[in-house]
Amino acid sequence: MMKNKKPLFRILKASNIYGGILSLLTVGAYLFFTIGFPGTFRYLPIQAVLLLPGIILVTVFSYLHLSYYGKASDEVVCPISIGVIITLMCSSPGLIFIALFVIPGLRYGQIPPLLNPFFGIPFILGSIGIALGILTTLAMLRINKRKVPGELRLKLKRWKIKGLWIGIAILTAGVIITGASVLSGCVGKTAISYEVMLDTGISEEETTFFLPVPINESTGEVADVMNELKVVDGTADCKIVDTTHGKALEVHTKGKCVLSAKKECGYKGWEEGDGWLYSYNVSMFQGINKTKRWGTVYEVWVFAPTANTTLRIDLAMDDGTNNILSYISVGSTPTDPFTYEVPLKEGWQTVKLARRLLCYD
Repeated sequence: MMKNKKPLFRILKASNIYGGILSLLTVGAYLFFTIGFPGTFRYLPIQAVLLLPGIILVTVFSYLHLSYYGKASDEVVCPISIGVIITLMCSSPGLIFIALFVIPGLRYGQIPPLLNPFFGIPFILGSIGIALGILTTLAMLRINKRKVPGELRLKLKRWKIKGLWIGIAILTAGVIITGASVLSGCVGKTAISYEVMLDTGISEEETTFFLPVPINESTGEVADVMNELKVVDGTADCKIVDTTHGKALEVHTKGKCVLSAKKECGYKGWEEGDGWLYSYNVSMFQGINKTKRWGTVYEVWVFAPTANTTLRIDLAMDDGTNNILSYISVGSTPTDPFTYEVPLKEGWQTVKLARRLLCYD
């Protein structure tokens, strides 16, 4: 028995350590890719708080149990529960690595998994995890006494026992919440932004403009983002007013000014985010035109007190997953790829706003 004891315990301890590290790598990669790319899963902070400490606690206390049983008995003794935990922590991440990185490469036959580091390293890590999981199972089958003798259980300090079960409870809760979050689908952090630039040229006289604002089509009210409106360049006084053409932003300024506002609108799922994206429009709407250059173009009313004034309007809604719906003023030579300044005449007139849907990954 003594000859078989050391190899079996070495297998169990090696599997325990490797399984903990591989599990941490798996959870770390999951959190990194989820945070780093558009769209995320619900309750991600709770998942991180439960999964990471849970894995660490289970790994540490399982190792402490194995060390204790190895020193306290001349026979190979290991609780079946710890053997199952070690097997799962080796095999589950190993299978995940193989499934996510290797199977797609084999399916499409474009990149041999073992020749490309992006596929080869996960393949090696996953294969080692699966192999150690199988060896742990075989080691458990060779152990004569799967049940821990009563005297060994009594000598094991209670804080080690409680620590293991607390770790298992935390990790189990994290896995359940993660599974429920993944099944419920991704959510995106929605945001809306509004920016206006006015330039009266060399004139230093105070002037008053009336400009379109974002409105919520379901309520007809001005979007909350306007509560965040600030002057970021120049000087201006502004307020929301009613005009003969609808809700407008009344701006008193001279020279040049830039007004900007941005508001985060919370996390929303795919379908909810799509509905939110199209729930906003612009006020003082006049009509729609179709052009080859700009696609769908909205015409909105604008009031300028003098001629030789330029205007730029940029309204954008981001659903936080992969879509940005924007309204950008057009009609003159663009000063850069994303901002367009439009010359204004004196009095009420219509300005074109190109409506665009930008999809990103």
